[in-house]
Amino acid sequence: MVFHTRVALAEDYDLSHSQIDEYQNNGHILLKNVIPESEIAELRTAVLRAHEALKDQEEDFQKAFRITQNLWEINDVVRAHVLSKRYAGIAAKLLGCRDVRIYHDLTFFKEGLGKGKPTPWHQDGHYWPLNTDGCITLWVPLIDCPVDMGPMSFVSGSHLNKDAEHLPISDESDEYISKLVENENLSVAPAQHMNAGDATFHSCWTYHAAASNTTENTRIAFAIAYYDADATIPLQPPTNERRAANLARWFPGAVPGGPAATHLNPAVLSSRD
Repeated sequence: MVFHTRVALAEDYDLSHSQIDEYQNNGHILLKNVIPESEIAELRTAVLRAHEALKDQEEDFQKAFRITQNLWEINDVVRAHVLSKRYAGIAAKLLGCRDVRIYHDLTFFKEGLGKGKPTPWHQDGHYWPLNTDGCITLWVPLIDCPVDMGPMSFVSGSHLNKDAEHLPISDESDEYISKLVENENLSVAPAQHMNAGDATFHSCWTYHAAASNTTENTRIAFAIAYYDADATIPLQPPTNERRAANLARWFPGAVPGGPAATHLNPAVLSSRD
């Protein structure tokens, strides 16, 4: 498979050793100017158009945010970003692996004026049907995102356990993790202002949440989920319905114990431009 990407999306991001250490210790990090400024407006337009084209597949998670998935399959601009070596290079360095594959991309639209309700505390790992802890998500607002628009908060160090693995995103997961934070005196990294193009990266096991959006504007955010390119499909059947559904959707034809590598999961850094 041959991918054609722009020069700006292939340029390395200057990631320091201290930033890599920060991510590996905390399970999350905020990085500035991940998406080149010259690319933001076009990506925002492309994401909005692709989201609209997939409107019949939109999911609304408890009125907290609206998602569509795998926009890269239908839009060439989104495809160039999802397959960008710039972003994948950051993900691989933070994970400490040779390469990463695409799990899927997502929109995260949170309505303004308080209609976009708080996102409950949860662990994404509940949904990931992979035999690896090398999983990471890039989350980027495509408009400036002040704190009152609902960027994410994280519990530092929570990626080292799977205490909430059994719970989907819900009021129950929020209550369960909130009690863990209080009872175990866990460290919460509060949401920070993010300019368009800034990005957070977090492990699928990091507890995270977001406040409601009280601004007048919809929060327009886009995410790319990656995993270690050498990951495999678990030998055991999926332990919940969403994992089973995601296995079928994002890994068509993959077999238990085999590589998590289908036509939907290209290894980005080893692909040829």
